[in-house]
Amino acid sequence: MPVLVLNASLQPLSVIPERRLVVLLSKQKVAFVDDSVRQVIEDGIRARQLNAEEPVIVQLLANVRVPRMILRPTRANIMLRDEDTCQYCGKHSRELTLDHVIPRSRGGQSTWENLVACCRACNGRKGNRYLKDVGMHLLKQPKPLDHEYAGFFLLRYPRLREAYETFLTSAQVKSA
Repeated sequence: MPVLVLNASLQPLSVIPERRLVVLLSKQKVAFVDDSVRQVIEDGIRARQLNAEEPVIVQLLANVRVPRMILRPTRANIMLRDEDTCQYCGKHSRELTLDHVIPRSRGGQSTWENLVACCRACNGRKGNRYLKDVGMHLLKQPKPLDHEYAGFFLLRYPRLREAYETFLTSAQVKSA
C-alpha cells in the first residue's frame, strides 16, 4: 500500500511504504486528508495488519523546504513521460527503445527534447535519418518532465495520482 506524503502546502513530496507511515503517525508528524481512510488505517494499526485498498494521502503538519531537483533524461524518465507509448506509431508496450529524433550521428544530443520512446519497428524504419526523410512524424513534441506539477513519482502510481487530483478538486470546491 503506497502512501502519498504532501507538504503542509499540499505539494506532493514522496510516496512512502506503510511502515514509514506508522513511524510518522507515532511521531505525530502527519495528518490524514480523508477521515474515512484515517479510520481504516487506525483500525489496521490496532489489529497490527494494514491492508487499505484505497489510496492513502497524508499531509505533513510542518512545511518542509524542498530543494529544486533537476530531472535527467534517463530511460526510465523518458518512458514515464511518454507513458510507454511509441511516439511515432502510438503502439503501447513495455518493450520500447529510446530514439534520438535528430540522430546522434548527425549531431543530435541526448536531451529531453531529442529523446523519445519508440517501438523497434519504427526505430529500425527511421534508422539514422531525419523524420522528414522517411515520412514519419511525432505524435507529440518531446519536452522535459514537469517536476512542479505533482512530482514525477506520481506517474508511477496512477491510483495515487487520481486520488491526489480528486483531493485537489474537492479542496478547490470547499474553498470556493
